[in-house]
Amino acid sequence: MQVRIERVERIESELEEHVGDQTFVEESRFLEEDEQGEGKILDQIIFVDGKRRSFVRITTDEGITGIFAELCVGAVIWDREGGTKTLFSPDKPPVKERVLGFSQSFQEEGYEEVGGILFKVVKEGKDAMQSIDLYMRSLEIEEVRKHMDKNTLIVKDGPAARELPFEENVGPIGLVKNIGVTELSKEDFKKLRFLKKGERSKMFVSSRETPLKKVGAYVKLIDGEGIRGLVRLETYVKDDDQIPYVRKVFDDLAKTLPHLTADLPIPRLPENILPIQFLEENLSYYLTDKNYMNTRLFAYIGR
Repeated sequence: MQVRIERVERIESELEEHVGDQTFVEESRFLEEDEQGEGKILDQIIFVDGKRRSFVRITTDEGITGIFAELCVGAVIWDREGGTKTLFSPDKPPVKERVLGFSQSFQEEGYEEVGGILFKVVKEGKDAMQSIDLYMRSLEIEEVRKHMDKNTLIVKDGPAARELPFEENVGPIGLVKNIGVTELSKEDFKKLRFLKKGERSKMFVSSRETPLKKVGAYVKLIDGEGIRGLVRLETYVKDDDQIPYVRKVFDDLAKTLPHLTADLPIPRLPENILPIQFLEENLSYYLTDKNYMNTRLFAYIGR
């Protein structure tokens, strides 16, 4: 590496998003005329997600933090009759990238070779991990585009992407499990605590003035009071004429997703729809063993 490294440390466990107080941005409003329809259990859904494995954190002589990581992105298709199967295989593996994340202040670009292994430098975020996550988001967007011609609804784990506006029959729909930040007011958000399993909130529309309009709804996946098992569905529409089609998709997902969710006393499982969990487990098989990669990196960087 061309930069001088002052400190090297292993990342023992995968970095998770910091969980803070509920934040209310108040940029959306409920469509008061909206009501949940009957909905139907869908025949098929394509789920898209990415898996991150973080290895080593470094600090340069200029005090800039970098993180070595590996990303893997792919898709599965859930079929009502046939179950869930991956849309990749050893012969046609999922997308995998090795990255070295820095903040935007890092000057170098391109690739860094470390011990014979190439890492792509990514630095779009305010810190190293955000840069890595933003790059993984771009890989997920490309993965969604691969499946837009299959005439099957696509659900992407994570927020909706402005680059992927809604199309009838395919979506895509963003599925947000971490609802610590909401665009609703505190009063509107409190109403969500009383949703029952399989119920959705009224649709909300973002008040931001942009060419595309974000619409969404909250869905309860399990029984019980409070926000446990509450997820947000969202997408971007080009005009209001698309909202009735989005409404039908939300109704169908509110009917379908609870059937794909395990209500077990495991912290994240009620929010991890089982096909997504299956996808993440299968992606992990394609990631490099953590101990092996750490040994390779330390042998080169730490010498």
